[in-house]
Amino acid sequence: MGFFELIGGGGARVFRSYSNRSLKNPLKSQQQLLGEILKRHKSTLFGKRHKFNEIRSIRQFQAYCQPHSYEYFKPYIDAYFAGKRDALFNSHLLFFAQTTGTTGPAKLFPVPNNTIRNYTIGVLRTACYYISEDIRENSKIFGGKWLYLPAPPLLRYISGIPVGYITGLLMVPFGIQYWRYILNYKYYTPLHLLHVKNPDKKFRIIINELPSKKTTMVIGSTSVVVSFLENIAKYSNVQTLDELFPNLQFAILSGVSPKFYESRLNTLLSRNFTYREMYAATEGMLAIQMSKLPHLTPLYDSVFFEFLPLKDTSERLLIDQIKKGEEYSLIITSHNGLYAYEIGDVIKVVSEDPPAIVFSFRKNILDLTGEKITPYQIFSAFKSANEQNQCNTLDFCVIGMHKPKPRYIFLIEFVSKKEPDSLPLYLGTLDRALEELSVGYQYNRFDKGTLVAPELWVLKNGTFHSLEKETILNGVQAGQIKATHLSRDTKLLELFKDYVTNKISLET
Repeated sequence: MGFFELIGGGGARVFRSYSNRSLKNPLKSQQQLLGEILKRHKSTLFGKRHKFNEIRSIRQFQAYCQPHSYEYFKPYIDAYFAGKRDALFNSHLLFFAQTTGTTGPAKLFPVPNNTIRNYTIGVLRTACYYISEDIRENSKIFGGKWLYLPAPPLLRYISGIPVGYITGLLMVPFGIQYWRYILNYKYYTPLHLLHVKNPDKKFRIIINELPSKKTTMVIGSTSVVVSFLENIAKYSNVQTLDELFPNLQFAILSGVSPKFYESRLNTLLSRNFTYREMYAATEGMLAIQMSKLPHLTPLYDSVFFEFLPLKDTSERLLIDQIKKGEEYSLIITSHNGLYAYEIGDVIKVVSEDPPAIVFSFRKNILDLTGEKITPYQIFSAFKSANEQNQCNTLDFCVIGMHKPKPRYIFLIEFVSKKEPDSLPLYLGTLDRALEELSVGYQYNRFDKGTLVAPELWVLKNGTFHSLEKETILNGVQAGQIKATHLSRDTKLLELFKDYVTNKISLET
């Protein structure tokens, strides 16, 4: 066992023990954390308006601070950029993180020291729990470099404040966080290649650089990591990546659930390959996988959680009130100025003691590889494609598929005698319309290639009417099929298969 493996293995054991104590009492940790957040930010404009100084209990907080989406917080963020530094938070700001794929202006979230700390500790916790399972074998990840695949760290400045993507900005050491320089020593992060547009040139450079790095671990968004590894295999002309990465044994993945990519990972790596999942977003590090079980443990010492039952939205439940098997909308509060923030995610509880969850779906959007397509963007794309092709759609359903590769299936019933003259041309127009409407779609579909070309399934006339009648006979309320315009439930394809008259793909 080498020096780094020895130090890393011992450190992992100590860090795991500390983490276990920190996560021992979920409700107590949550009460303490919320008290700290309210005390620190009570003098802000938001805190004064919502009477933070009067709150003495969680129930009071719920009464004074109702759940809200991003639009409610945006005026406070705008006020911050305008010079009102105490509008939303009192934490020391490092930068603002930008999201992609949303309609209109991108969402901007404050990233203070606390957020950076929580992200980094989340990664360390995930790695340390993995190492502790078999210290002698798993501590080998400290013997090499950790390949980290971020987005661009800096996009622009607003009022002198840096704005970028959170995965890139996490790599930049700031201020008193000198320990991050030490951690970053372990990373191999090809930031210098972010602006290389020619994919052949980019991957040739990476292939030349990687062998000398002794890569033992890879960290990044699931879809980006898998696409990256597939491109490395393609440009290096190898059957499996064992030749290029003989020491690669572990991955920490976030974003899309890794379970959708297991077959592709197994194809790339002939030997056993272990991964752990993190539930991380621009809004913060929310949960991590702490064992071989595919369960996520909420980081209740870092983020205050509330759970809104899908079946009854009248009560905001706490972490000790959630029930196994139930799905909940997630509400979070943290030091970054988000108080009772509706993140837009739905989770499912898989364990009550200790609390554990799995990510179910994101409300109202399609998100296969990080593109985050909204209903508004889908409707706008259809409107544009119909106008350009002088046709009209009666109804449609868009299904997101992960296998064999992430893609969209557009199931469309055209108005009789108002079909497009060319179905491939129509599909291409729809594809380009989404590219223009969504930065996330353009990035994942055309720049990264993690989202492959969509398919068009043409439905015969009367399809949606027939399916509506069928669901009524099965006890489902009328209109349910028509309301399902965006879904990742591939079982819906079975409902439509007998009504399909033509299938078109842009792939050659």
